[in-house]
Amino acid sequence: MSNKTITVFNKKGGTGKTSIAYSVAKDLHYPLLSNDDSVIESIYPGKAKILDNIQLIDHDVVYDLGGFIDPGMIEIFKSSTTILVPTLLDINSIKRTINTVMELIKYCENIVIIINRVENKKLPKYKQSINALEGLGKKIVYIRESEAITNSMHLAKSISELYAESALTKYSYSGIYEDYKKLLERVNYGV
Repeated sequence: MSNKTITVFNKKGGTGKTSIAYSVAKDLHYPLLSNDDSVIESIYPGKAKILDNIQLIDHDVVYDLGGFIDPGMIEIFKSSTTILVPTLLDINSIKRTINTVMELIKYCENIVIIINRVENKKLPKYKQSINALEGLGKKIVYIRESEAITNSMHLAKSISELYAESALTKYSYSGIYEDYKKLLERVNYGV
């Protein structure tokens, strides 16, 4: 069985790359490597590493790559089993996301666009942006707005771990957990 390389990338900052990469890595028990300064080493000790020179490793891994191009990133893109591209629905994020996906297609066909921090009542307002993303022909997963995303990083727990803590968290995080499970299924099975 070959290694899984899951890469989380978007040229646009502030789309939730690190929180998604961290949660996916933790739930899959994969190491998490990044070329971008963040708290991952302190919240995922022994499994997360920030590297000055990012490079491909021969192991199941999740990469959290900053929005800049580093020489080692091309090999990572080419070897990726799945590339996750988180975005928000503002016009600047959509534009940068479309540009990012168009560049990544030449390296990896299995790209999943994650529309992050979705507020269902606001979806009709963003129909044109959503249509533009759908026009890329890539799978799209919606992750609704939730405190779970912020709490995940602050409490050093994956979204799954937060959900499973108690009856109250199962109730509070049921929506985002359902969204997140769909994302994990796409990562695990490529569906």
